[in-house]
Amino acid sequence: MNGSGEDQAHVRKEPGERMKPHPQSDFAVRARSLSKGYRDGDQLRPVLNDLTFTLQPGEVLALTGPSGSGKSTVLNLLAGTLIADSGDLEIATDAGVIALGRLDERARTRYRRTHVGYVFQFFNLVPTLTVRENVLLPLELNMRPDLTATALERLGALGMQARQDDFPEHLSGGERQRTAIARALAHQPVLVLADEPTGNLDSENAALVAEMLIGHVRAADSALVLATHDERVAERADQILRLGD
Repeated sequence: MNGSGEDQAHVRKEPGERMKPHPQSDFAVRARSLSKGYRDGDQLRPVLNDLTFTLQPGEVLALTGPSGSGKSTVLNLLAGTLIADSGDLEIATDAGVIALGRLDERARTRYRRTHVGYVFQFFNLVPTLTVRENVLLPLELNMRPDLTATALERLGALGMQARQDDFPEHLSGGERQRTAIARALAHQPVLVLADEPTGNLDSENAALVAEMLIGHVRAADSALVLATHDERVAERADQILRLGD
């Protein structure tokens, strides 16, 4: 991983760890020379400059840095809700490599629904659905009932089997986030995006949720990109990208 100016990276690999290559490619996510800025009146305010990194299936990238340093921009580029001003961003899927910059809006929406899972700081569970129904919602949207048993097994592995008929309002913060993790992985996405996933939790629950999120993403062989202000969470990642330094 490398960048220039405000996009400096520190990369750490777990010793002796060997990631399994994707069946279609030797990477899960590849960003090359990404740049993105925003118009502020007549001025273009650069946020990302020449950002480059590669993730393999099962790898975790932590984005750190102060507010406004570009963490959300990176997540939005990976989600396809933003398009880079320059550079290439590729996602390897079972159907082949997707170049996000070449997709129209409809195709990017389909990409998000099919290949991306989300974990948010404030959970974003549907309040009128039970835990079970929230987890199975991505399978309904993607017409993948064949993944139901696997999704519910993961929900049980996250310690939520006894709560699957409860509604989100009756859950603790940690339980809501565990439900969100199960939902994010239900449709077996190539890429999981997490925006401050422990930011709304106390320190004990934050440590537990971070461990569960990273462990289950690795087990699912997905790539994970998470934005965090918590250095303890960031240190669990394989790569750390420090923005705004």
